[in-house]
Amino acid sequence: MRGIFLTIMIGCLLLVPTTVFADHAKGDPWKTLNDLSFKALQLTKEERYAEAKDILVFMEEEFQQLPDEHKQLSIHNLRIFTTRYEESLKALANTAISHEERVNSLVGLHLLIDAVYSTHQPLWKATESEIMKTIDKMKEAATNQELQHFYIYFNQFLSKYDRIHPAMSIDIPPDLINRIDSYITYLDENRSIIVTTDHQIQQIQFIEAAMKDAFDERAQDSADPSILWLIFTVGGGIISTLFYVGWRKYSGEKKGLETFTKQKEYKRFR
Repeated sequence: MRGIFLTIMIGCLLLVPTTVFADHAKGDPWKTLNDLSFKALQLTKEERYAEAKDILVFMEEEFQQLPDEHKQLSIHNLRIFTTRYEESLKALANTAISHEERVNSLVGLHLLIDAVYSTHQPLWKATESEIMKTIDKMKEAATNQELQHFYIYFNQFLSKYDRIHPAMSIDIPPDLINRIDSYITYLDENRSIIVTTDHQIQQIQFIEAAMKDAFDERAQDSADPSILWLIFTVGGGIISTLFYVGWRKYSGEKKGLETFTKQKEYKRFR
């Protein structure tokens, strides 16, 4: 009898993580904001700017109605979120800028909201391959003293970096983002002075190394209170151990699936 009971308990515990997290995600208000920002991006790509603007206005209303405990933003991150939101809103209304600039602004906003919403694999990290390739091209052009090519690739890098910068600022430590910004600013402000020199190549290598650190940065997962409550309620060393093993298995599979899904999603909205 005890064996049957223990078997049932193990089966229930192995299923708990999926159930708990499915319910948690279902009720997450940031999923709504994430979906709205994606919809606004798609409308912008279709040049339906007025409709995209309406979506952003509605999204702001949804955010303002969130209880403070659900906003999940520090004062610093709230400032980043507000600034990017206002920039996107202005971009949609600004007829003097190009379609590409409008799309890039909305991409940046969507990446930012996804960084808040995503637990394991934020969408901005799916840009790693294309950004690192652009840095390689910058370095190659500088090494070969191809001035015009260097300017082209550096400007491409600046555009891509601007899109992911708000999302990066949410996810990685301030000292790392400040270090990357200082390297880029120095190279940008002195591009005509240090171009095609060893010093320029060294600055590109500094940017490359810091960007690799940013993409490799992993935020530690916070434990869900409902799971902690279950562990302490059920109690028992054996059951807790079995629960942990089941959770690690679920978490590993979930991270792998999310990595594939995020890369696919990024390619879809580019």
